[in-house]
Amino acid sequence: MFALLKKNIFHILLLLASIALFYSNLQNKDYNWDLPGYLGSSYLVQNVDKQELLSQVYSSIQKQASEKEFKEVIGNQKPGNWRFFISQNSTAFYAQIPYYSIKVFYIFLIYFFQSIGFSGLDAVIFPNLISYFISGFLLFAIFNSIFNNKAISFFLCVILLLIPPFRDLATSPTPDIIIVLLILWLLYSFLKKHELYVQSLILLLVIFTRPDYIIFSLTYLASYFILYYLKTRKINFQVIFYGLIFISCYYLILTVNNYPGWKDVFYDTFIQRRNFVTGTADFSFQEYRKVIFFNIVNFKRITCLSLLLLVSVFSLTKDLRLRVFACMAFFNIFLKFIFFPSTEPRFYVAFILFLFIILIFSAKQYFSKIQNLITLTLSKRY
Repeated sequence: MFALLKKNIFHILLLLASIALFYSNLQNKDYNWDLPGYLGSSYLVQNVDKQELLSQVYSSIQKQASEKEFKEVIGNQKPGNWRFFISQNSTAFYAQIPYYSIKVFYIFLIYFFQSIGFSGLDAVIFPNLISYFISGFLLFAIFNSIFNNKAISFFLCVILLLIPPFRDLATSPTPDIIIVLLILWLLYSFLKKHELYVQSLILLLVIFTRPDYIIFSLTYLASYFILYYLKTRKINFQVIFYGLIFISCYYLILTVNNYPGWKDVFYDTFIQRRNFVTGTADFSFQEYRKVIFFNIVNFKRITCLSLLLLVSVFSLTKDLRLRVFACMAFFNIFLKFIFFPSTEPRFYVAFILFLFIILIFSAKQYFSKIQNLITLTLSKRY
């Protein structure tokens, strides 16, 4: 019994740490302005009447949230605030739903938790809490596969789980922590060199969770395609087939949900939030450039960190596969910024993690080679 406990001590410690963090996150749930949109999307799956949708969403939030939290959700009841406006106007609220309903897998999870008895608010948050919980064990599995050392894997895992931008994702009513979980699963599959169909299924889940990750998914396939061609001098038609499936699913999601389009999202997020998502969201290139230049000043931390990680990967390994996929993750950070120039860390955590774990893998390979070289030299000498 003692031997079994000793063998699995770090698994037990990780479980205890994960439970403690789960409870802490549960006590610090973030009720922000995204909450009504996701909750409303879930109610529509349950065939709630459009006219009753507004009252059902906000009454559900009001029942469980504190007065301060509820006021935050509705924009502190300021008449000029669009959050307050849509909380009072059913037509305006319904027009906002496509911005949220396209996160199909997240909406499915919310619906599932509601169907087994969770309240509306808990159903929105619990998929994230569970995703954060599972992410800890997946990180442990990744690090243990790299180092084959449970102590190092445990400490690295806990450090990452405690980093505020990562931990904040667990308490926010957005699907970003689910994306992180899926990217970690993809990384595990990547490091283990699983078949392409396994990685493609994970990427398909990523697209159904956040369709804007179509760029990441296609660039991942493109990287695989390039490496396959350089190795075999043959075209991998399987990659092209999966790419067509990704694009088809992406357009299907947008069409079914009547998604307004990129220009509308950009206009409503960075230029002026419309009370009614109707008409054409026109803006000039000068306005777009102004937004980019204004936000890029606050993007320097993410830029420096990602650049440092990429340079470190290139300095530690000559493995073309690692270099190509590190570049892929790096360029996706800036592609994300170009299309959606937000400086919120939640949009980049998954990419940074991808780069960081490739760096860890590269570093382990590098120092293993040095160790083997020293061992070989000493054995020849003595």
